[in-house]
Amino acid sequence: MNNEIQEYEIIEEAAKSGHRIHKVNNYYLHSKYDPIREAERFVERHYKKHHLHILFGIGSGYIAELLSKKMSEDEFLIVVEPMKPFIEERWNNHVLERTILIEARELEHFKNLVDSLTIQFRNRIQVICSPNYDKLFPSDYQQILNIVKDSIYVQKVNENTIKAFSKEWQQNFILNLFYGFDDIPLQVLEHYFDVPVVVASGGPSLTKQIPLLKKIREHVLLISSGSTINTLLNYGIEPDFVVTIDGNINNYKHFESLQLKKAKVIYSLSHHEKILEKLNQRSFYFVSSIIHSLKSYAEKLLNKEVPNILGGASVANFALNIAHRISTGPVALIGQDLAYTDNKTHAEHNKNFRKIDGAYIKERGMFYTEGYYGDQVLTDYAFLTMKHNFEKLIQTFSRPERIYNCTEGGVKLEGYQQISFQEFCDRYVDTSKSVPMFDIDSYPHKDIEEWKEFFIRIENEIKLHDKVKRLTEEAVLLLKRNASDTAFDAKILKKLDKIDEQLKPIFGEGMMSLIAQPIMLDTFNNYLPKENETEKETYQRVYARSMDLYSRLQEAAIDSKSYFMRLKEKIKNKIMSMDKEGEK
Repeated sequence: MNNEIQEYEIIEEAAKSGHRIHKVNNYYLHSKYDPIREAERFVERHYKKHHLHILFGIGSGYIAELLSKKMSEDEFLIVVEPMKPFIEERWNNHVLERTILIEARELEHFKNLVDSLTIQFRNRIQVICSPNYDKLFPSDYQQILNIVKDSIYVQKVNENTIKAFSKEWQQNFILNLFYGFDDIPLQVLEHYFDVPVVVASGGPSLTKQIPLLKKIREHVLLISSGSTINTLLNYGIEPDFVVTIDGNINNYKHFESLQLKKAKVIYSLSHHEKILEKLNQRSFYFVSSIIHSLKSYAEKLLNKEVPNILGGASVANFALNIAHRISTGPVALIGQDLAYTDNKTHAEHNKNFRKIDGAYIKERGMFYTEGYYGDQVLTDYAFLTMKHNFEKLIQTFSRPERIYNCTEGGVKLEGYQQISFQEFCDRYVDTSKSVPMFDIDSYPHKDIEEWKEFFIRIENEIKLHDKVKRLTEEAVLLLKRNASDTAFDAKILKKLDKIDEQLKPIFGEGMMSLIAQPIMLDTFNNYLPKENETEKETYQRVYARSMDLYSRLQEAAIDSKSYFMRLKEKIKNKIMSMDKEGEK
């Protein structure tokens, strides 16, 4: 952060109560009479139970100290201070409980911290400004507010996506295991190529890059981000690879009428399972590294290595990381607008293409942000999430200097080198060389015995789901049997504890773990204790939370089992088909 006050005069005085106070550029940071009493009233007014508290300005420390004492085990206090002398003084004194002190210029550190804590606190974030700090540092304070607002909106977008597609995600992941079992792990392509890569995304600016892309097509590795393939094919350009991650039916619709002659699919195990059924070709697979346990679980069921890729909210985030991994050459991003360039949503011939109007701008909650050329461009919070993901992603690359944003439009991506697509081609594309391709047919297939072992592993997974269904049903019945409306019967509590003990290892790994964790987090956040709860209110809250939790886990186990039953049937048919082939 760039403090507006480059020079400030800090004067220490004594309040009438005898306590130390400070004045900065004629602004008092605390009461001249009784700063302790003032701080008590201030904290009483601003503290909110179950919230992450962000205090802008530590001053003499009275407010921060009282706030820190209020923090319970599930709360945090972040103090952001623009003036270094106050930070140094605090660091030299005792550390406050459950409090993190950050210098205001450490903008990236603050942003990362808020992003990580927003997952836990959702929109329960209380930003508090210490007296007169907003007058001394209005720009810094506004930046704090903007970071918090953006983080809450981004988290909300992520949560809504997960909730909307949670059942789809489970179904797709489970059924895609059928293809993943005989397909090729993406890591076989690790550094396989040493050529320039172009990652094409479907932003409105892609259209103007098409003529140049056609000229250099055979001399670069071309990766299409999901639905962008329709625009490319419309112009007679077929990519080498198309990356697909989305489990939504709309993603399948982008692929249902495609005829690919040479392009190979790189897919996440959570993309729409009918895409591979439709294309009927061997492909390369991976899982998203966002869910850490997904890799080990998929490896357990497939009995082979499953690569995990860090991506983000957009398929283009994954496509960029894949490009960086599979080639040691330079990488150009084109069509990566993340903005409504020329009042368009996508490049033309994308199935989602439309022109925007005032009503759509309002519906999407659009706003202006810094553009590629230093101008102001229209974007929204879904695009902002993707922008943040791109900016975090490049920080993980071992050689970020290989990445160029050649979009020539849309938002500015911080941390990316910007050159024109023409300049990228002039620098790196050798038109005398073509790109060698990986021989996908040379990769060995699974034999019938391996398919039979896979079948047994899926049967065992189904048995686990049956156990969860039985135990959660039993828990719901026990709760209904509790006669009191103020307390749990001791025998019922004991039986519920035994059920929880049996569920615990099942929820520790595997599909039920992936399903249970968001449900548990959701029910915890939906049933937080009230201030000064009565014994009866506490019982009613815990009862309602327990009933909700067990009921949702039971429903999830039933849904998940049905997908595994379908997978089992597909494997069974495959084994029968291989048996018949063997008899010929």
